[in-house]
Amino acid sequence: MEIEKKASELKAQGIDVISLAVGEPDFSTPEPIQRAATKAMQDGITKYTPAPGFLALREAIAEMVTRENKFGVAADEVLITCGAKHAIYLALQCLVEEGDAVLVPTPAWVSYNPMIELAGAQMIPLPLFEEDGFRANVDRWKGMAIPPNARGILLNSPNNPTGVVYPREDLIRLVGWALQRNLWILSDEIYEKILFDGVEQTSIAALGPEVKSHTITVSGFSKSHCMTGWRLGWGIADRELIQKMTALQSQSNSHVSSIVQMAAITAAKLPAHYVTDMVQAFEKRRQFCMERLNRLSEYVTYVRPNGAFYFFLNFQRFLGTKKMSDVELCRDLMIKAHVGLVPGSSFGRDKYVRLSYATSEENLGKAFDRIENYLKNA
Repeated sequence: MEIEKKASELKAQGIDVISLAVGEPDFSTPEPIQRAATKAMQDGITKYTPAPGFLALREAIAEMVTRENKFGVAADEVLITCGAKHAIYLALQCLVEEGDAVLVPTPAWVSYNPMIELAGAQMIPLPLFEEDGFRANVDRWKGMAIPPNARGILLNSPNNPTGVVYPREDLIRLVGWALQRNLWILSDEIYEKILFDGVEQTSIAALGPEVKSHTITVSGFSKSHCMTGWRLGWGIADRELIQKMTALQSQSNSHVSSIVQMAAITAAKLPAHYVTDMVQAFEKRRQFCMERLNRLSEYVTYVRPNGAFYFFLNFQRFLGTKKMSDVELCRDLMIKAHVGLVPGSSFGRDKYVRLSYATSEENLGKAFDRIENYLKNA
């Protein structure tokens, strides 16, 4: 968001800036969802709603997740929240006590650590490695001293910033490792429908009844249905935790907008092609990015992403010779090349940069021309 703000400032000065920083699809919300919101207003559905969300929406989410994610969900196990981020925040506030620790495979999304700190806990990074394809490799963590105050683990697949989807076999090992330590599992699955190379998304709660009872599943329509600004997500967990999260929501933001909830019922029942058409467009962009990145192999390496819409680029070869940090590189690219990227240190990994290809192929072409010219002449 900070990078995007700087890009907007430069644009206001008449400078042609191309931002590859923002993490949201550049497509419009599907028209049936827009029409449903308009109809809700026309029908007068503009009053308070139940704190957990309309029952009709929770039933629609429960039915959709049961069918698509392959684990049984009841409506009273669903809480409708102001985006997936809010579901994570509410869960952490209800799960974490002062002085606890939460384990997070890293690099990780920038908001996890602040949300954990706001709950009074400490984040402990579990390192992910490029040579492992940024997959969760529990063998890497066996020598780590996991503190006795560790209460849970926060996972994200498909992953932001790496774009990596954890294979089912990795998740089975990871879940076994977590349950041996009596950890609850908070699974952020917001990119679950944006997949490539024939990979399949595995919801952690689908690995068995015992696993489900220890798991909080978080998702939403922001990425899959281009509804980032609508602020609607959900958390799925056992009824006792959902009741606690609902109570906290009731005393803070009350509930999600009634109009947005009605639109989300339509989103939950939308034909699959609305999502698959968008994913096909992302696939063309992903292929284009890989072709351009392969031309820059003397400066940058990367792990092939098979989900979400990001590349996590390793610039150590370039930065080592220039004695620059990833933050300085991103600042330089913004000022000199007018391209916005996010420094990897924001995600817990120095010398890396996150690139979002949630923009047009024309913009991607211009951006890569500028990046290539910058790298070759720096």
